Amino acid sequence: MPQATAPAPAGRAAAFCQQGRQADRFLSALAPGGPLSVGRGAAQCARLVCGGTLAYNFSEGSGTALCSFEGMEESVLKMLPSLSGVGIALQMRDGSTRAVRMSEGLVFHLKQEWTPFVLSNAADVKGEDVLRILFYQDKKQMPILPTLQKALGDAAAFLHAERLAPDTLVLTPGLVSGSAMLNAVCPPSGYAAEQLTVLAGCTQMLDLVHLAGESVVPADAAPELRLAANRMTLTDHDAGAAAELLYGMVRRAETSV
Repeated sequence: MPQATAPAPAGRAAAFCQQGRQADRFLSALAPGGPLSVGRGAAQCARLVCGGTLAYNFSEGSGTALCSFEGMEESVLKMLPSLSGVGIALQMRDGSTRAVRMSEGLVFHLKQEWTPFVLSNAADVKGEDVLRILFYQDKKQMPILPTLQKALGDAAAFLHAERLAPDTLVLTPGLVSGSAMLNAVCPPSGYAAEQLTVLAGCTQMLDLVHLAGESVVPADAAPELRLAANRMTLTDHDAGAAAELLYGMVRRAETSV
């Protein structure tokens, strides 16, 4: 079992993969030229967001989608079920969030993560621009997966569903390989896998956790992530795991100078 220990040493690139935007805001404040890293040249290293489905280069303001719902407008986007107490949000390749059905749970998460959003109709969205579909439940015990599988029919077999929290279910167009994530981050910046520190909050990142030299997961991460990672944060995902790791890296960098 990984233990919560001191932050990773200097000289490493960092890829952050989490559900919310806390790390994005933190990085914007501390490293406007690129994702936080205390290694030379790592400011140009892209970081993985949206559960590893998008490699975003903050210094260039551009992103590369590692998967999308391209060609699934009719079979998925237009077939999303309308359930009382379930909000639906789309995470887009341009970094924006589109709310297609509101609920108390969705509003809570949008406010908690300070996430700007646009109200949209799923039928008007291009599948190639959608990275993930998130379902937010007002009642945590609501079994929405069977309803979702029934609504999507055969298309459900090609999708990957994962519960990120008791009230949050995410749907992605299959799994992105750890190698694809690694190649999107390391080669462009000249870093090796051994120099990469990953903060992973979903099982989509499991392969990358195995490939990276240093891996950290929130205290409430899935069991397979906790077993695979080098260490855990002291805080849960929603309680600020990303900020804990980032602040720790900054402190370590300052004391090593």
